[in-house]
Order: sequence, then structure tokens, then C-alpha cells
Amino acid sequence: MKKIIVLYHSKTGFTQRYAEWIAEDLGCECRPIKGVKLEDLQDYGFVIYGAGVYAGMIAGAGKIKNWMGKASEKTWIVFATGATPSKEGHEELVFQTNFRKRESRPAHFYYFLSGINYEKMGFFDRLLMRVFAEAASRRAGVDRATALTSVNRCSRDATAELLRYVRLKAG
Repeated sequence: MKKIIVLYHSKTGFTQRYAEWIAEDLGCECRPIKGVKLEDLQDYGFVIYGAGVYAGMIAGAGKIKNWMGKASEKTWIVFATGATPSKEGHEELVFQTNFRKRESRPAHFYYFLSGINYEKMGFFDRLLMRVFAEAASRRAGVDRATALTSVNRCSRDATAELLRYVRLKAG
């Protein structure tokens, strides 16, 4: 079996939770990407990277695309987490926005519903979310307090397809 590592970038803990579940289920190492260098990955055949989606962009996608280009012999899998429920075409839109044609692309991409944690957000992120919540509450008639409530929609079951793929390919 090829050696596997799960790397992640997490601002509010949701992506970290998914990364830890994946690593636990695969029996592999899990690390935050901060401080990791491409050279640190030389012994791994599979690299799984997860991060949150912010304004349509996956945090750290540029770094991962760069690494994929330099280490194309590895199998790269990317998962993104976000608070937007996956409607038809949403996952594909996130993928196409972050991994354009003629750029390095992962072997597989997954989108996992996560949540919003206002308590762990930085000032700027909270401010942006307040602006969006105001607009959404006026547009949809949602109570502003409800729009600004933290919510956790993480589900370990959401990782099943990713786990199945890795087990099949790494075996």
C-alpha cells in the first residue's frame, strides 16, 4: 500500500475535523500544512489536502497546485469544506474556479458541507459574514440573529466516497 498523508488548512476547525476523520479511517498521518515543505512529502505516494472555501476560493490552492506540478508522480486528492450546501453543480463550480484547464489538477476532488463558527473567526471574517448575513436576511426574510448563528453540519459519512477511492487506488 502506498504511504498516505492528510494535510489541511483550517481557520475554524471544520476542515481539521474532516482531515482527522479521514486520517483515522485510513490509519495515516494528519498534519496542518503550515510549516510543511514539498520535500517533507517525498515518502508519500498519496497526498490528501483539505481546506475551507472562502469567497469561492480554496485556501492554499495555489501552493497545492504548485506542489502537484512539481510532484506529479504522487496521487493528489483535494477536499474543500464550506457552509454552502452542495446544490447541483456547486462542487463542479468550486473545482473549476480553483483548478482551471491547463493547471495542475488533483486526481479527485470532494466538497464537504461544514459550517460556520463565528466564535473562532477572525475580526475581518466576522465583519464580512455580518455584511452577507444582513443582505441575506433582507433578501430571504431570515431573522438577522438566525443568520449570524454558528452552525455545524459536518458529517463523517460524507468522507465515505473519498475513503473508498483512496483504499481502491492505494491498495
